[in-house]
Amino acid sequence: MNVTLLSLVQGVGVVVLATVAFTLALTWPTVIASISGMRSERSRMLTFAGLGFGLLLTTVPLYLAPGLLLRDGFEPALALMLAVTWLIAVASLVVRGLLLSGFQRVVSFAFAVIAGSGLIAGFISAVCAQHRIADTITPTGAFLLVVAAIAGIVFWSSSDLETPAVSGRA
Repeated sequence: MNVTLLSLVQGVGVVVLATVAFTLALTWPTVIASISGMRSERSRMLTFAGLGFGLLLTTVPLYLAPGLLLRDGFEPALALMLAVTWLIAVASLVVRGLLLSGFQRVVSFAFAVIAGSGLIAGFISAVCAQHRIADTITPTGAFLLVVAAIAGIVFWSSSDLETPAVSGRA
């Protein structure tokens, strides 16, 4: 295995960040009961805002880590194990989303989509590593994810609107 120590340490750092991100993505609903038990409305609001900000920050390593690890120059067997592990984590988020309901379901599916998109962007970026286009794949994928998220929110909010019932009386 022809890996320098610096790239190995960088790879371990990325793996640790991704592990923490997946752990938060899989365990965040258990925190809701303790947050709801807080006495003041202000502390609940600030804690939920902090949790939302933490979840938003968690999506960054889930999207970027596969691209960073797959472009590091590890052996193909190690890259394959990384991709399979990533797919297992994405599948666990999908299964978890199927078992939950409401907002927790939406967040689980969102994390699965972000992690899966990061794996796809990382794989394409690693395949195109010899070309200049490799550096534009990950930001373009992130932009498309943001556009898709905005479109999904608009679609979801418009699906809840009900048309008023028209009375048949004259």
